[in-house]
Amino acid sequence: MSGHVIPRGAFVRGAAAAPGVPASGGLAARWLGSVLRMARAIEERRILATLDDRMLSDIGANRLEAEREIGRLPWDTAPRG
Repeated sequence: MSGHVIPRGAFVRGAAAAPGVPASGGLAARWLGSVLRMARAIEERRILATLDDRMLSDIGANRLEAEREIGRLPWDTAPRG
């Protein structure tokens, strides 16, 4: 087991600017922000896939929610309701 724990609410949310990228930048900054959000989504979903049921319970999630999040496409970073 990797020992990683994802805090509650850490699943990728909305279109917040990536750290270090100006929120009101030009096309290149928006593109870079999108690429960084996708990379973060891929990494968080990879880590989420390694968590067992007890760890998922610790962050307030269950296996079904985790599987749904893991199955999302990298560019699908909008919150699910």
